Amino acid sequence: EKGETADVNYMEVYTALKVGTVLVGDFKIQRVLGAGGFGIPYLAEELALTRQVTIKEYFPSDFAVRDGSVDATPRSLNCAGDYRWGLDRFIEEAQILAKFEHPNIVRVYRYFRANNTGYIVLRFEEGLSLKGWLKGLGRAPRQAELDALVAPLLDALETIHEADFLHRDIAPDNIIVRKDGSPVLIDFGSARGEIAKHSKTLSALVKPG
Repeated sequence: EKGETADVNYMEVYTALKVGTVLVGDFKIQRVLGAGGFGIPYLAEELALTRQVTIKEYFPSDFAVRDGSVDATPRSLNCAGDYRWGLDRFIEEAQILAKFEHPNIVRVYRYFRANNTGYIVLRFEEGLSLKGWLKGLGRAPRQAELDALVAPLLDALETIHEADFLHRDIAPDNIIVRKDGSPVLIDFGSARGEIAKHSKTLSALVKPG
């Protein structure tokens, strides 16, 4: 997932796993890549294969705490149900992503539950978010530059839609531009699948801008 370093504030560092923490005997945390409302992404080493991976930890900032250990817990009994519901959705995200093998969709290597929470192990993508890439240009992108990004993303979306899934949160901060200029779609936390087989109502998501 995101290869760029995000601004990490004190609270994110405090709640994140410590550098050097080993998960399930296989992954060693190297640093925090950033944080969001739903989870914390880390750069980690997969020890057996000596490769870098991104690990996304379920840690909803609104109702999770970590009291001096690696375990995550609900802030109170009142939010325990929300915590468990969110954890199930997080694992569903991993299961959705794992269905796709496409060069422009972030690759899931593994997912697991541990420390009273869940983790998704992803291919580490070196590059900038599309948001950061656009900012770094310092000018409007050229048509050829846009074509090189949009065409592969449309192909990725076709693959997703053929499987009857919707991403529902496509935005410049959920697309990584690799060093070779190719894009990769990340963060399926809002995805919904098998739409025809379930409720005909689907909550709408709106991304400002």
